Amino acid sequence: MPYQNVAELFMLNTRRFPSKTALIAGGRRLSYAELNDEVNRLARGFLALGLRPGDKAAYLLRNCPELIEVYYALQKIGAAAVPLNHRLAAPEIGRLLRFSRCRLLVCGEEFQDKLPAADSLPELLLIHRRESGAAASGPLSLRAAAALGGGEEPALFRDAAAVSRLQFTGGTTGLPKGALRTHRADLAEIISVMMSSRMGADPGETVLVQCPLGHHGGHSWFASALSSGATLVIGDAFQPAEILTAIERERITYLLLLPPSTYLRLLDHPDFGRYDLSSVKLVQSSAGAAAPDVVRRIYQGFPHCEVNYGWGQTESGTGTSLVLRRAMLAERAPALSSVGLPMPFLEVMVADAAGRETPPGVVGEALVRGPALFSGYCGQPEADREVFLPDGWLRTGDMMKRDEDGYLYMVSRKTGMIKSGGENVFVQEVENALRLHPAVEECVVFGMPDAVFGEAVAAAVKVRAGAAVTAAEIRAHCRRHIADYKKPRLVRFVGEIAMDEAGKIRRCEIIKQLCKEEAAWISD
Repeated sequence: MPYQNVAELFMLNTRRFPSKTALIAGGRRLSYAELNDEVNRLARGFLALGLRPGDKAAYLLRNCPELIEVYYALQKIGAAAVPLNHRLAAPEIGRLLRFSRCRLLVCGEEFQDKLPAADSLPELLLIHRRESGAAASGPLSLRAAAALGGGEEPALFRDAAAVSRLQFTGGTTGLPKGALRTHRADLAEIISVMMSSRMGADPGETVLVQCPLGHHGGHSWFASALSSGATLVIGDAFQPAEILTAIERERITYLLLLPPSTYLRLLDHPDFGRYDLSSVKLVQSSAGAAAPDVVRRIYQGFPHCEVNYGWGQTESGTGTSLVLRRAMLAERAPALSSVGLPMPFLEVMVADAAGRETPPGVVGEALVRGPALFSGYCGQPEADREVFLPDGWLRTGDMMKRDEDGYLYMVSRKTGMIKSGGENVFVQEVENALRLHPAVEECVVFGMPDAVFGEAVAAAVKVRAGAAVTAAEIRAHCRRHIADYKKPRLVRFVGEIAMDEAGKIRRCEIIKQLCKEEAAWISD
């Protein structure tokens, strides 16, 4: 591949389509030339502030044009982007900043109260706000930083093996796991997404993304859209009327909403039928939200679309994909319950405990291999040894099976992870937060089926002798230590938590029993 920097695909389109609209967001419309000019000003501003290739720079931003500008500015100068989830609590943000050793942080003004103590902050703090000036003391505004540079192209950093992005995925041990993704890996991922979705076949595509751009999925889609020469429309908080208006006004062709339940909320909007949605030709979802009744409703609401969904991880870069065609619904094709086939450039092998490929129908762990794989976890060589196998294979921790035609079927997800409303919630992290409460002696956290969120975070709590605490107090305590979406929505107080002879909690036995006793749970 001749490209050595992930920004080169975007830069190619600034030359191909300079006057074409590249980005629509937050009341702004930027052409490819205008967006590139903003990127260059920030890139030169970052250089003037002392940022250098190999430095890590974080951003804590809502979906906004500035997030795109910051990301590409960092790529051009060879700094590694570190997206942070703005739903995290201050202690979590502080831990991730310390762990990643970021030199710079760009923070949305509305999130300043989430910033940790000064000793946890990078040496360079920029606040994103509309005014261009900076206070006499305190952090510099993002606009003031951009004013330090000019619109000329900076010297482009070119090293495909260098880290482009450090993407935090959480950790089953409660420690952060920062997946290191190189320029080469992200280039392979972007091209794979473009090929799989046929996004690059027509530069006239208009792509609407309403999911966190700081997540791997959101990043993948915004980078693919701008790399293909499409017009990117980004939304922030879910506003059905705004999304429907944007689809009609901008003639959206590709639609990505997350979490998957968002599509049902959109379809249920009382004015849904009043909008012209005929331009939409691909609706992207994710595995687990492809129940035939839901897909039928999407097809009824978007008469010219196809529904595409699949499976993937930050570590794998790409994953699997399946277009749920209308004929498949009519025929009740068995593949409807699969997660599809591997995307371009990715090999998937279902293997037994000895690493041997299993025959069709036999469950094993999904191993993946290809150029889009991440290069390892930041500062965690022991975690690397657990997941990387000889010959380039990566252990996903996800249990699957394959049918005779090669379609893959998810059986169970990673141990210790709950998928709630499109967010990954790691059991150990929630349990660690619960155990910080002085009234909590022991706890068990797991996921329970939920019609809206897919899974709800549930916690069985044993209270210390003589102590008292309510479910509301438990949830309020968790909000102070972890993101709000990670708090237990279901709480159950129990007298005992069974353990085996070695003192380990009998998780499977406890969870099986607790799931039978729904009436005893205290819901949020």
